[in-house]
Amino acid sequence: MAPVPLILDYVRAVLSIAMLGYASYKDMKTREIHDYVWLFPATGGAVLGIYELFIGTISVMDIGISVGFMAVLSGILWYFRLFGEADLLAFIALSIIHPRTPGFGFIGYPPLLFSFTLIANSALSGLLAAFYTLASNLSLSTRVPLFEAHPEASTLTRLGLMFTGEYKALGDIRGPPFEYPLEVRGGLVLRPDIWDDDKANNELRILKEKGRERAWVSATLPYIVVLFVGYLISVCFGDVMFTLMAWATS
Repeated sequence: MAPVPLILDYVRAVLSIAMLGYASYKDMKTREIHDYVWLFPATGGAVLGIYELFIGTISVMDIGISVGFMAVLSGILWYFRLFGEADLLAFIALSIIHPRTPGFGFIGYPPLLFSFTLIANSALSGLLAAFYTLASNLSLSTRVPLFEAHPEASTLTRLGLMFTGEYKALGDIRGPPFEYPLEVRGGLVLRPDIWDDDKANNELRILKEKGRERAWVSATLPYIVVLFVGYLISVCFGDVMFTLMAWATS
């Protein structure tokens, strides 16, 4: 194949950063992202892909593997409600914008398949967010008994909530679409139901009627922000998981 013009990778990075930066802002502010946020950058990425097909720096198979892998994996995660429709569209748009690994000089291990690296690094950035939530809850636990309303909660449930939830004053809970209750029908759950806002509002109303001062709700950091961090790590550093494996075996 012909050598890849590096300027195309910089254009792709600018497209992706602009897309994810704006989407993260909208997700933090309103939790609503219009489809054009993904459509326009993905269209630009498709034009670049067609141009590279014309000059012979990429193949149809490269594009098919990148988009197909991302569409199938993110589609499975969306089907099992592990993230929302906007997250699905973001991953697919990124696979169209980056159908191959950029030619940057990576600090760490270069991605073998950029789509896989993007998902793996985003998962790791999500872990960082979870540890931030843990630190916040540990700090709060020095002032407030976190499970005073649920002494029956198992150790596993308590540990899970420390990473995924916030024990907030009811007056400070914004409710859907920003926060969802993790106290449902009198018990604790580890994953919020983000698909039924009416049900979530009803659960919060019941907690207020019971005279509760605090309640467990989902941590508020939207996944698009996590994906943005994962993307920046992917284009600036490379594949974190393979880098750590290389360091461990060297």
